[in-house]
Amino acid sequence: MIMKSAWNLVGMALWLLLIVYFAYIIHDMRARRLRLIVTEKKSFSWHNFWISFSELAIFLVFLWGMSYSTFFLDVKKMDQNRITTSYSYKPLIIRYRADQSDYVTVKNGVGRKPIQNYTFYVDGGKYLVNSTNATVVYGKSNLNVQAESYKWNKEWLDHLDTRYQKAWVATVTTTYKKNLFNGIGLHAGRQADRFSLIRIPDKSFMNTVGE
Repeated sequence: MIMKSAWNLVGMALWLLLIVYFAYIIHDMRARRLRLIVTEKKSFSWHNFWISFSELAIFLVFLWGMSYSTFFLDVKKMDQNRITTSYSYKPLIIRYRADQSDYVTVKNGVGRKPIQNYTFYVDGGKYLVNSTNATVVYGKSNLNVQAESYKWNKEWLDHLDTRYQKAWVATVTTTYKKNLFNGIGLHAGRQADRFSLIRIPDKSFMNTVGE
């Protein structure tokens, strides 16, 4: 795993301390129980129980906090001061073929929750994305319900429609800033989210396979 920022060392250190603390709890519980057996000839006391309970409660609270910061952050609900958002726009390159010319190839998946894969070309190469982080829009509107969950400059999208004849891809990328708060969750400098809006004139420019 590439270290995107030195701030992530803070998160690594906190996870290490949490593991060390858990090992200490196990050792301390065992040591106190053995001491209780030797000194008082019994294996249980309420005083000993509450000490163990407090140690375990502290561990679980910190475990929840670190797990939430590392694995369950919702970037769409985060303070915008913790992230940066960038946009890129490129015209699509049409693929000329004997039977059909298209801007994007859609491959339908299978299973209970099938995912579509989108393949398209722009200046600089071939791109493959899927329906979890991209959408294809055609027709009069250059936005759909899925794309509208992101903040776009609608006037600029209309400008792209005119400039590129409704054949372009817009990508929004969200990145965690390099700071202490993001470092705690090991996110500093890492990509948080990426979404591509693939715009084509109409459905005839979309080659669908797997139907």
